[in-house]
Amino acid sequence: MEENEVLIEEWSPVTNIQAFVEKSEKNYYFYFWVNPGSEESDVRSSWICNRIKAPESVEEALEIEGEAPCMPAEFVAHDPNGMELDADSLSIVWFEEGDAAALLSGNKILSVIPSFSGYNGFHGYSVYAKGTGPFAWELTQAYAKFEEQIKKSRAFWSYFDEENYWGRVQNFHMNTLNRFFGKEEKYYAIDKGEFPPKALVQGRKGNVLYGITLGVSMIPMPNVDMTYEDDYTDYRRMELGFACDERHEALLKPFFSTMSGLAGYPWEYLTFFGHGHTIPYKNIKGIDYLLFLNDRLLRTTDAPKYDRFMGDEVNLLWLVPITQEEQKFIEKNGIDAYLDGKDVSKIHILK
Repeated sequence: MEENEVLIEEWSPVTNIQAFVEKSEKNYYFYFWVNPGSEESDVRSSWICNRIKAPESVEEALEIEGEAPCMPAEFVAHDPNGMELDADSLSIVWFEEGDAAALLSGNKILSVIPSFSGYNGFHGYSVYAKGTGPFAWELTQAYAKFEEQIKKSRAFWSYFDEENYWGRVQNFHMNTLNRFFGKEEKYYAIDKGEFPPKALVQGRKGNVLYGITLGVSMIPMPNVDMTYEDDYTDYRRMELGFACDERHEALLKPFFSTMSGLAGYPWEYLTFFGHGHTIPYKNIKGIDYLLFLNDRLLRTTDAPKYDRFMGDEVNLLWLVPITQEEQKFIEKNGIDAYLDGKDVSKIHILK
């Protein structure tokens, strides 16, 4: 009996996902191993092609437990007796968010595992699938879209191979922040020496103290497209901000620590932060939750205003302390109802 063979494997540049292609005695599969070795470990898979004659039904395909099933004949677009892949031609291209990828043979797309793999029984796409197969869907209609996405993704990741890319990113952000509050007071690296680089900048304007992250927006957040759909690129890049009256200066240290942790949260948990989202907060007595408010949607005047970055909007998300009662109101009635009647121009500043 032929042993399974891993033909290619690669880690996401920004998330804890290992992608690999496995060749078994009967077929080829494209896999994602999400958070390997942890309690949150999850495996996502997409059939690529059969190596043997296709079974006649799904039931027949699932006969042997523990083996990756072959695609039934009615959903196979290649030779029904099976085919082989050229292992030396395979490559993996990660999409910009780092939680989805395409498998290519030369310049031909073979398979795609998108961010929504695993939802409602969906696995992924294969160029050798026909229709909405049980282990992969047909790629034909989406092929051109993924070709464009792969082109953009390659250009995106190549940006980080350029000399002094981080210096250019720093200049982009520091110019924005210095236009707002003048010369920064402090600058903290918050990336622990790992990719992608990130920082947090402290500044002052009048009697208000600010802490704003720098560089988090380089990498788009995962799964934004599942909420914002067609205009999701306007919401996928974020920086975090905290503002308070100078008499609350003692709060800067615990809040900066929180912001440092949250700066990597979306890629660690494959989620995103957006306007009206809340998270529990127990570090300071009297504060139960933190509310995210998107400055671009509040249209405040007393805040830094970003130019577009890599063609996308940069969303500055203010962290606003709220009580449990306020969080329950937002959960029940929505963020617009919560903001109704409030002076949103100053709501992000802790007085």
